Amino acid sequence: MRVQCTPLPDGGRMLTYTPVTDIVRFSDELRVLRDALENVQDGVLLLDSDLNASFMNRRMRRFWEVSEEEAAGRPAYASLVRRMHRASAPDLPPSELARFPARRVEEVKAGDHVRDLQTPDGRRIRAHCTTMSNGGRMLTYVDITDLTQKAKMLETLATTDPLTGLFNRRHFLESLDAEWSRFQRYYRSVSVLMLDIDHFKSVNDRYGHAVGDAAIKTVAAACLDGKRKSDIVGRLGGEEFAVLLPETSLSRARTVAERIRKRVMSSYVAAHKIQFGVTVSIGIAEASVSMSGIDALMAAADHALYQAKAEGRNRCIAWSPPPPASKAAE
Repeated sequence: MRVQCTPLPDGGRMLTYTPVTDIVRFSDELRVLRDALENVQDGVLLLDSDLNASFMNRRMRRFWEVSEEEAAGRPAYASLVRRMHRASAPDLPPSELARFPARRVEEVKAGDHVRDLQTPDGRRIRAHCTTMSNGGRMLTYVDITDLTQKAKMLETLATTDPLTGLFNRRHFLESLDAEWSRFQRYYRSVSVLMLDIDHFKSVNDRYGHAVGDAAIKTVAAACLDGKRKSDIVGRLGGEEFAVLLPETSLSRARTVAERIRKRVMSSYVAAHKIQFGVTVSIGIAEASVSMSGIDALMAAADHALYQAKAEGRNRCIAWSPPPPASKAAE
């Protein structure tokens, strides 16, 4: 009970008794809830309908570098997002940084959404915005840096050859399939190189698999050095590599292939006190409308590769379709 004593003009007193059990209980519950929000690991920011901060927990005060006294002054959300060295959109160009705070305020005004943010030190933050019944907003900030890094690691493991760091066979074929779709839709040229290390079996037999692995890595490095920025290099398996050349005609593909072949020929394998040179044979093929799909394109490049092997190795051969069969004499 809350007792209030009021003096009366005649010198007496008036006492009023008000039940406040529910008020006290709700106040205690609110205090417990506030203490819980204050100490959770995630950042919590409550904004009123004017987007002023009515509450920010300890995590958010640290994030925004706001003192308890400043937080009690209910700063505007717009003033918080304009603070330097906080978070912005991931991989945002420097020229866009100045415009980001205003865009962020508009996002929060618009209501419910999820936005990933990135801090200057590279941490990734996921912000959830929820519209409250009073017209305000609740923002929660969760540090997902570890999850993001693990996702990138898993993606790397799924798409990369562990020995060379090149793309693996599966990812290379997925990339080729995407380029094939563009070729069919827009008739943009696409070519493929198939490479094979010459006399690789004799390298393994003579020096062992460790030196053979060193030879594979040397060729992989030469392929990366000789390719263009848009080209994709993959290791298909063993000593076999492939290069995807988007929007590239056969003549331009020959130039890239010859550059890679010369890069390999000028490289030296150095491992276990052994140093020697290697060469590669390269088959070249350009997509044509007569081909049924990427398997036919790869088969054409592979056919040209075997022709390069048969003609003496260490050379580039371009595939050409066989001439049409002549009609049999009637």
